[in-house]
Amino acid sequence: MIQVSHLVKEFAGKKVLDDISVLFPSGKTTVILGPSGSGKTTLLRCLNLLEMPTAGQISFDEIPYDFSKAKPLSNEQILALRRKSGMVFQSFNLFPHKTAEQNVMEGPVIVKKKPKEQAAEQAQALLTKVGLSEHVKKYPHQLSGGQKQRVAIARALAMQPEVLLFDEPTSALDPELEFEVLKVIQSLSHEHNTMIIVTHNLDFARQIADQIVFVAAGKIVEIADSNTFFNQPKEARTQEFLARFKQALLLE
Repeated sequence: MIQVSHLVKEFAGKKVLDDISVLFPSGKTTVILGPSGSGKTTLLRCLNLLEMPTAGQISFDEIPYDFSKAKPLSNEQILALRRKSGMVFQSFNLFPHKTAEQNVMEGPVIVKKKPKEQAAEQAQALLTKVGLSEHVKKYPHQLSGGQKQRVAIARALAMQPEVLLFDEPTSALDPELEFEVLKVIQSLSHEHNTMIIVTHNLDFARQIADQIVFVAAGKIVEIADSNTFFNQPKEARTQEFLARFKQALLLE
């Protein structure tokens, strides 16, 4: 469980996140939605301190991390929080000179000091899990975008994180390759992994989300389960956002 309380993030004195408070429940999938520039990716990156919050608190399994200029977090605290999560980026971030198997092995061997034979067995099992059993010895340049993203998911899983964070995991993919990745993420949700996903794909959000957090202009506008959010949104800003989405579908 992750509890975010009164979180603020500023860039050059401008508030990108303004007094954010939200609970991300364990074993559930939360999707963060919002228009471009709303702060949703910044919020996701704050959860594992790729962006350091300006103020507020993040509690991870009831362990609080306070963000104050008077008392910054120690390197040990930062590393401890980061080890709790696995991040999947929209740009894959694979090592180009390593095979799919080696990319997945890297974290367990270097960070967790796992023996290479065990790490290789785990990597092969995870790559099979994401549908890449025939590609374990291939390098990133030999893989499609969808295959690269599935390697990135396997790499995140290899660290056995308590929560998986996805930052627009399919935004760089065409629809056919996007479907491959979304299918893997959906299978992970069925296993009751704790996942927090920023996505532009509202249809996918509707299918996969236990909870939707709608962010606009750096503030949380609405939090609801998927059915309520899409069918009975309470806030006018949410209704406007969904109306534009439906209009865009009609124009396709």
